[in-house]
Amino acid sequence: MDVITTHVNADFDALASMLSAKKFYPDAVMVFPGSQEKSVRDFLSAPYITLDFKRLKDINLEDISRLILVDVKNPHRIGRFSEILNKKGLKIHIYDHHPSQPDDIKGQKEVIETVGATTTIFVEMLEKNKIKITPIEATLLALGIYEETGSVTFVSTTTRDLEAIAYLLKNGANLNIVSSLISRELGPDEIDLLNELIHSSRDLVIHGVRIKIAKAFREKYMGDVAYLAHKLRDIEDIDALFIIVMMEDRVHIIARSRVAEIDVSEIAQSFGGGGHPTAASAIVKEASLEDIEERLVSLLHEKIRPVKTARDIMTAPVKTIQWDIPIKNAEQTLTKYGVNVLPVLKDKAYVGLISREVIEKALFHEFGKSDVYGFCTTDALTVTPETSIREVESLMIEQNQRFMPVIDRGEIIGAITRTDLLRSLYEDLLRKSRFEEKEQREKPSMGRNISSLIKEKFPEEIFNLLKLSGKAAESLGFSAYLVGGSVRDILRGETNLDIDMDIVVEGNAITFAQSLGEKLGAKVKTHQRFGTAVVMTRSLKFDVATARTEYYESPGALPKVEISSIKKDLYRRDFTINTLAVKLNPRDFGLLLDFFGAQRDLKEKTIRILHNLSFIEDPTRAFRAIRFSEKFGFKISKHTLNLIKTAEKISLFDKLSGSRLYDELNLLLLETEPIKAIKRLSELDLLKFIHPKITLTKTTQKTFESIEETLSWFKLLFIEEPINKSHLFLMALFEWLKPEEREKALQRLMVPQNVRQEIIKGIEQSKITLLKLQDASPRNIYYALQPLSIQTILFTMAKATDKKQKKAISLYLTTLKKIKPALTGKDLKQMGYKPGPIYNKIFKALLDARLEGRIKSIEEDIQFVKEHFSV
Repeated sequence: MDVITTHVNADFDALASMLSAKKFYPDAVMVFPGSQEKSVRDFLSAPYITLDFKRLKDINLEDISRLILVDVKNPHRIGRFSEILNKKGLKIHIYDHHPSQPDDIKGQKEVIETVGATTTIFVEMLEKNKIKITPIEATLLALGIYEETGSVTFVSTTTRDLEAIAYLLKNGANLNIVSSLISRELGPDEIDLLNELIHSSRDLVIHGVRIKIAKAFREKYMGDVAYLAHKLRDIEDIDALFIIVMMEDRVHIIARSRVAEIDVSEIAQSFGGGGHPTAASAIVKEASLEDIEERLVSLLHEKIRPVKTARDIMTAPVKTIQWDIPIKNAEQTLTKYGVNVLPVLKDKAYVGLISREVIEKALFHEFGKSDVYGFCTTDALTVTPETSIREVESLMIEQNQRFMPVIDRGEIIGAITRTDLLRSLYEDLLRKSRFEEKEQREKPSMGRNISSLIKEKFPEEIFNLLKLSGKAAESLGFSAYLVGGSVRDILRGETNLDIDMDIVVEGNAITFAQSLGEKLGAKVKTHQRFGTAVVMTRSLKFDVATARTEYYESPGALPKVEISSIKKDLYRRDFTINTLAVKLNPRDFGLLLDFFGAQRDLKEKTIRILHNLSFIEDPTRAFRAIRFSEKFGFKISKHTLNLIKTAEKISLFDKLSGSRLYDELNLLLLETEPIKAIKRLSELDLLKFIHPKITLTKTTQKTFESIEETLSWFKLLFIEEPINKSHLFLMALFEWLKPEEREKALQRLMVPQNVRQEIIKGIEQSKITLLKLQDASPRNIYYALQPLSIQTILFTMAKATDKKQKKAISLYLTTLKKIKPALTGKDLKQMGYKPGPIYNKIFKALLDARLEGRIKSIEEDIQFVKEHFSV
């Protein structure tokens, strides 16, 4: 016998799923394992409903050969059917949408999907198999989806649920019936029970999570207590609700949660029930309300994960100032580090706060030489690292305090700004709205955990190394973060990732690197001066740095760096898209940090500067903006373009060191389509900072295009010879400068001497070589090109306008370059020739003869030598 069943206290999703399963198991009988919700019983009693259900007592459990479970896989929720789960030969088929749990029933066939309702799974199967349904059946199936998804308002609702509803409407589902059964008025008995629940409720706050527990007693069974749970939750501003109602000899537990800290399905399982993280239930026999409540409170204290504390969101370390520093020096410190408030210390002890506003007023009144202590606020509120975020929020808002010091044993270990608080609150709102939503978005939101994305995109070795890095940092009391282009490129959807392992540590990076090196058995190279290290395993090499902040003593100068927080460290970056970080500590592994709107700009494909003085502090960022723009196909924001133009007008690029400019030019020409990049430099009038006479003419553009074609052609030859394409484009850029101007431009860029000579000689040699190649013989082609570097040969090819010249260069690279005598010095010695200058003459004559086609074999080599050179 085949039996289709579901969970006790069956709802419309269960009923609809049973009806749908019958379409695929036509010989099976439908049996409820226990009670149904009142709305389901009312529906089944309607005159237009004719469904054939068998009573459980009329079924011999031993006769069941196949058990079809729908909307359930928890063994404690199927009533007496659990008695035969271990029956030999029993086949079990499961269709469900609930999250999997360790003690779930296992079936020979399992269809478990992350959708809003199990009915949705069956609707998709019906549509796929082209099984017809009647309007009444379509209405019942729609009821199942609407009820389970809260009329498609629950965050667990997916696009698949909406598509299923659309299909049911096409097949005649009656929304009037759906509405009448879902949106109904409470009856007198239900109103009475709701009032009792409200008045009997007690409020708890556990780890900052607000919980309401309501209980009631009824002698007779009442259905739809779950419906009252929704009503009560809507009335109260709480994070979680537990309703405990004793009816007859059983206690019914209905649980609802709005926050990730409470997974109510886990709580329900402890009572033999189950469900979703946001909605669950259980039925307990032979227990009192008081016992259940006591056990529930104990479980909540055990199971609830603590919410964030001040330590979790604070910025650390904090820039501070000693109490006896003059006011005028404090003003300089504020400006240097770009902060508005400074904690005041006496040695290491925290004594107060001083703000920019107070300092400016003190200076206005000519108190610049006075100590900061005389002007600081000594009664500002403070919190401890363990203070809950809710309390921090209350203190900062109610007391209008924009900077909250975090104090541990009299010393300041961090601070919370209004921005930190707002970001935390916003992340909590997003987290609540996404809670229970298991499907990943195409692009993660702020505060989203992307550990699964990292695991998918990164090689297993690197993923495991990142996990180990987090554990190593945790053991030292540090926080470690993955930063750099790989994080950005994951979110860009890049498939061929160029993994650059850059780890930033809030703590001592060298201590961290040495600890990690020991765990990996890796070499560690440290740089004490900079607080950085390089960790080298057999197959990997990655950088580790201490989180730092920086300031510039003058425009274009190299920055001065000091230890700081991850937020300040990311603020040092050039553009918003490069400010992403992923936390690696075990508790928050994969947590994405986005302080500056990087995800927004990645989505909008925009290059945006972090602050208005960015190009003044580091003008090379203008060249980088063009590089990233061309490399990724992003636009440069209007404001960023305006700042580049301002930097150009005040000639900031003249102050830029040549080596830094050369490095940026190299990267620009290597990582982009050079012609487009140079056009952007020209449009922004930046070429003049390389040399005032450099302009982008039509001839130069044509040469750039020809170099691109030449490089594509050379790539197809599969000649294993390294080239630096950026040097080719620099040749094209400098080609039309006078020799002395060319030299000056290369000196301005501080180009390495060997590269400088290659570029200067290459430009001149290409002109001479092109003349030599006109109607040249193979021998002359060889001797014209053989002395040249591969860079110069390719530049000559790009400059060639005559087909004969191009054919000559092609012949050299593919054939002539490989030609050499077959004989060796050893062979000549065996032939009786004494080593000496004659060897060079012989080899030269043999090479010429081969280039002219007069010799083709080693035998002919021997004969040629004997005929032309005497022993």
